Amino acid sequence: MVTFALLRHASFASLDQAGGTWTGVSGHMEHLTGQMRSGVLRPLSGGGPYTAPAAGSRPWTGAAADEAVREIGLLTDELHAFHYEALAVAAALHRARKAFTEAQQKLLRAIGDAEALGATVSDDGTATLPDLPPEERNDPEAIAYQKRKWDELQHHVRDMTAALTAATEADNAVAAALRALNPEDVDPAAHPDGAANALSDLEGAMAMPTDPKARKEWWAALDPALRAGLLAADADKLIKAGILGPTDYEWSSPDKGAGPWGVREPGIADQMMRVKVAAMVGGGALAGYPAAARNMAHYLDGDGKPLNLAVEPMLREDADFQASAAAQLAANKDKWRQAAVEAFEKSGGVPVSIPVESPVGSRKFENLNWYRAIGGHQYLTSGVVTAIPGPDGKPQVSLQYQVNVWDRYNWDEGKSTPIAGTSVTDHDMATLHQTGLAQEFDIVGTTKPITIQLDDPTNPGRPTQ
Repeated sequence: MVTFALLRHASFASLDQAGGTWTGVSGHMEHLTGQMRSGVLRPLSGGGPYTAPAAGSRPWTGAAADEAVREIGLLTDELHAFHYEALAVAAALHRARKAFTEAQQKLLRAIGDAEALGATVSDDGTATLPDLPPEERNDPEAIAYQKRKWDELQHHVRDMTAALTAATEADNAVAAALRALNPEDVDPAAHPDGAANALSDLEGAMAMPTDPKARKEWWAALDPALRAGLLAADADKLIKAGILGPTDYEWSSPDKGAGPWGVREPGIADQMMRVKVAAMVGGGALAGYPAAARNMAHYLDGDGKPLNLAVEPMLREDADFQASAAAQLAANKDKWRQAAVEAFEKSGGVPVSIPVESPVGSRKFENLNWYRAIGGHQYLTSGVVTAIPGPDGKPQVSLQYQVNVWDRYNWDEGKSTPIAGTSVTDHDMATLHQTGLAQEFDIVGTTKPITIQLDDPTNPGRPTQ
């Protein structure tokens, strides 16, 4: 049970230590699982540590050999499942530490605000103000001021109560998550899907937020070793959730565009302009510029929803953008590698993962298709750098990253966009937005994940599947 005094004076360093211990146990279990598979099961099955078994190559055959392979296989699967369960414990403890710390900070802030009024806050949560001195007890101004202080104090008391409630809810949630970890459900001997059950336990314990902003903050706040464990356990789910995106940078449009949408009724000239632009999209002046035509068509659709674009065609078709993205990576990867090595050494040699991102860059496309589709834009490289122990115990560092692009498809007064011998002014296009005949929108794009080994400068990187 979380009490006022306990939350007020608690230190949560032990939760960090316990979580780190369980993360380390998880890493060692997975390392042992790999050793069992490569050093025991494969040789028994007729393969080498890094080669698959060949037909008829088993060195030991018969009923006893079959039973040995089965039993050792079950033990290996059990170690793999325990790796997930240990990681689930670590995730639950990290979740508890974060929630308790936030609740304690809110409580201490409310206590500080109460004490600034001259109140005394006891360890049972009682907040009291000193009585007025005898000479002020009949003073209307003093009485009114005391009443204002009392009302303000009640506001701080409510904040204290809310903080204690949050800590109690966090305590109950973490207790439930830990109770849900049933060793019998992940025993491969009793449950063939034991490893899958353990992975499900892990997903429940890590409590990844559904809100994108909260998820970004959650990912950035994780312990590096726990982050590496979660990434190794369920990389596909995490990557789909966007963990390779930037954790610090928040894009916003650098200009206001045409202003508010649909603020006046369209006239005949506006309708004619829309017909003209639609003709350009439908095979006229924009023929041969598919990206430009697609983006303008989305503008004319008028729903204003963000347009998600693949960045690979931009890199492939615009040599200057490709060079800019490569330079951005080259300028940061050594620094990112060093950060991973330092975290690896601090962790005692267990795998670690750290979110990284470059400073944002701004540029304009040189390729005409992309220039007419997007023009100026912001871009940066972001991802996760991971260090794992190699065969000699030294760190092997890899980077999984993506290139991000942002822009606002809008129209600025005083500019014009020449298209195939014609000139469409931004003012003409802006009127479509202002009359509701079209609507500006955000453009967001990323590459597919790319993985490179930072220990090998000759490795250009390869897309992950």
